[in-house]
Amino acid sequence: MGKTIKEKLKEAEKYICENFEELGIDDPVEEGYFEEYEQIGGASESEFEDFEKTFGIKLPEDFKELYSYKNGSGYFELLQCDIDDREINFTLFSLEEMKKVKSYFQDRDALLTDYPDYFTDDVIEQMRDGRIKPYLFHKDWFAFATYLNCGYLMLDFDPDKEGKVGQIIFYIHDPDEIIYTASSIDELIDNVWKFLKENFG
Repeated sequence: MGKTIKEKLKEAEKYICENFEELGIDDPVEEGYFEEYEQIGGASESEFEDFEKTFGIKLPEDFKELYSYKNGSGYFELLQCDIDDREINFTLFSLEEMKKVKSYFQDRDALLTDYPDYFTDDVIEQMRDGRIKPYLFHKDWFAFATYLNCGYLMLDFDPDKEGKVGQIIFYIHDPDEIIYTASSIDELIDNVWKFLKENFG
C-alpha cells in the first residue's frame, strides 16, 4: 500500500527543513516558520461543510485529506513544486484565507479573448490546453496556495473536455499565464514528495 498524503508531507517537511539552502528559501526553523506550522491543526468536517455551502461546491476527497492534516501552512513553504521546468515554493492557504482570496481573485469570469491587448490570437493558441478552459479569471477556480502573492495553485471545478474536475492549475502573473499542474491534489502531493525525495532523499 502506498503512502498517505500525510505520510508524504511528513517526509517533505523533513527534506525542506534540512535542505532549505538548496531550495533557495529562508531557514524555516531559524525564522520560526516551522514551529508555527507545527501548531497548525487540520480542518474539521463542519469547516469543510461550511466552505462547500458558501460556494456551492463539493470538495474533492483528497483535498479534504490534505486539509484534515493541515488547514494552511502559515509562512512555511510546504509545497515545493516543479512546474513547467520552474521550481516554485508555495505556502498553503487556510480555508478562511481561501474565502478571503476568493472575494477579490477568481471572483468573476473573464476569457483570454477579453484582453486582446495582452493576449493575441497567436498567444492564445500557444496557451491552448484541452484540459483547461481559455479563461484568465473564472469563478470555478479556487486558489489554495500562493507563491509570493503573484502565483497561485488552484482547484479547477470547470475543466475543459480533456480535463478532470478537481485538477490543479497554476496561475502566474506578469506575464499572465495558466498552466496545467496535476490531475488531483493526490498527484500534486506525490509530485512534491518525489521531487524532494529524488533531489534530497
